[in-house]
Amino acid sequence: GDGDGVEDEGDDDNDETDNNEGWVDESKKLSARDLEELKRTTCPMKAALLKTLKLGYKIIHSTTILLPAWREIFEKLKLKLTYLPRNVATRWNSTFDMLDYVLQH
Repeated sequence: GDGDGVEDEGDDDNDETDNNEGWVDESKKLSARDLEELKRTTCPMKAALLKTLKLGYKIIHSTTILLPAWREIFEKLKLKLTYLPRNVATRWNSTFDMLDYVLQH
């Protein structure tokens, strides 16, 4: 434990350290070379994800330009009007829902 002679539940020197949200940073286990390769190969996907997040926000909040254009595109394509799902930090699958929507449209 913390020096009081009592072991805290879950105390184990071999346990992986979690951050505040309970996630383990697996990148700390990678070599410098592997970490650089991971960053290089995921950079394009991160950029696309960021652009998608920004687009979804801008469409909904641009009531005079982008939102009407969005509606017009769906009307011209004779599609049911739908909106890009928003990424919500407290919904674990919202990023997946957003990307799934993009791939389907």
